[in-house]
Amino acid sequence: MAKRIMIIDEDVMELNRLSLLLGCKGYDVCPLHRSYKVFSEISKCHPDLILMDSMLTEMDSMVVSRALKAIDTSKNIPLMFISGKNYNNYSYPHIVNEEVKSAGINALIDDIELQLAS
Repeated sequence: MAKRIMIIDEDVMELNRLSLLLGCKGYDVCPLHRSYKVFSEISKCHPDLILMDSMLTEMDSMVVSRALKAIDTSKNIPLMFISGKNYNNYSYPHIVNEEVKSAGINALIDDIELQLAS
């Protein structure tokens, strides 16, 4: 069974691009361009990992992250913040000393695979 990734990004073109790329890598993707729908959609998607744009405009990304971690059904789902064109910057808010990387799409894919393997 393929791992499922929810992507939350209000930039529809970037959302579609990353969704296509991850789909080609064999992942089931739940793209979401309306951040306020995350709480209703997460129960439908049942993701193994959440990728969320750190620069959301409809809702603050950190507020969404904290809310997801406060809900029993989503608190154990790994969450990675992503940002920037080509997803050049991303971080892991669930790690105590938040690690921020600037490494590009290939490194992002590698880290997604590591997150889903653990």
